[in-house]
Amino acid sequence: MPELAKNRKYFALAAATVLLTLLMSLAAQEGGRVAPVKGFLREVLAPVEGVILAGTNKVEGAVRFVAEIRRLSAENAELKKELAQLKLKENVSREVWSENVRLRKLLTLPPGQPELTTLGARVVSRDPGNWYKTLTIDRGSRSGVKVDAVVLGAGGVAGRVIQVSPNTAEVLLITDQRSAVGALGQLSRDVGVLKGGDAADGGCRLVYLPRSATIKPGELVVTSGLGGLFPKGLVLGQVTEVKSEGYGLGKYAQVKPAVDFDHLEEVLVITGVKG
Repeated sequence: MPELAKNRKYFALAAATVLLTLLMSLAAQEGGRVAPVKGFLREVLAPVEGVILAGTNKVEGAVRFVAEIRRLSAENAELKKELAQLKLKENVSREVWSENVRLRKLLTLPPGQPELTTLGARVVSRDPGNWYKTLTIDRGSRSGVKVDAVVLGAGGVAGRVIQVSPNTAEVLLITDQRSAVGALGQLSRDVGVLKGGDAADGGCRLVYLPRSATIKPGELVVTSGLGGLFPKGLVLGQVTEVKSEGYGLGKYAQVKPAVDFDHLEEVLVITGVKG
């Protein structure tokens, strides 16, 4: 029933429109002699014309609304694209800035340091093992890297090269249990050997200290230069605790490495020492 009423409404509107068109055409042909009839019909059909015009306006409004929605949708898609590009540029800029900060730290050596010839390299892989702590860099014999070359990270010594291929090199970190570096307290001048793998916190231990050692927590530990492998004065880490060995024969110190190995991405390989 609602559908039938709707169809009747449209039929009546169509019939009234046709009738009005015919009468207006007839009036034009008769020179205006049907004006009274036309006027009457205009009065009668005025509401119908209003309905038709209102419907037309609604349709036009709907068309404009759809067009505006499409325009806004296209504009929104374009803005999202621009936002994605800006985020990409921001991420690239942030990465470049972060790398710049790391490289600045890496290139900063302590005053009084011997003049070093170094070669920059990137870390390309790590040994996931718990016992052996090594990493691989993207420089090898073709770049002048040799076995036993000392490797620096931001803050101090990272380790030494133990194996070389034409384009890569394997680095033994100072926290590895196989590592042993001649070291001394920067202030106390107490001499010992920095060994890896012994500390419970994953750090290092300065062993073979004499009973008379005065080294204290907070003191920097640097390379002693003994043995000729590591240049003297390179930072190794900082003392966190000093304890006596069994039977009071000597002392040892727990040392936190200066290099953050968990976030090590770039290194310097020492290829020569001057002076």
